[in-house]
Amino acid sequence: MGIFGGQNRIKSQSSTTTLIAEGCTVNGHLKVANQLQIDGHVEGQIEAVNQLKISESGNVLGEITTEHLIINGHFEGICHATRIEILSCGRVSGTVYSDNLSIEPGGKFMGVTNPSEKTASTQEIPDLTDNLTLISNDPDL
Repeated sequence: MGIFGGQNRIKSQSSTTTLIAEGCTVNGHLKVANQLQIDGHVEGQIEAVNQLKISESGNVLGEITTEHLIINGHFEGICHATRIEILSCGRVSGTVYSDNLSIEPGGKFMGVTNPSEKTASTQEIPDLTDNLTLISNDPDL
């Protein structure tokens, strides 16, 4: 049987990291089920479920959505992440939405930080209209 047939198949490892190698350029929408490491250049929208690493040689321009973002290269754009780490060689320019942002000495951030959009949801704000009491000095009220 050929190398792709029969019982010799190796199951795909679900915890592997997808790599965009140095010297490689990707434009468009990337969606990765686990982890992504960028050593090259990516321009566009990136969704990495678990973790996205931008290495020292990596350069990303666009929008990122991930659980954990580690930046040691360059990122410009908008980021939505539960946790963001800017390492000593990391450079970030843009807008980040996260409740957990850390910057190592030497790391640079130029932009705007906002709380995670999940915590700012209007569904989590209780309706307080039934608990209001009017306080006034006006006797006609």
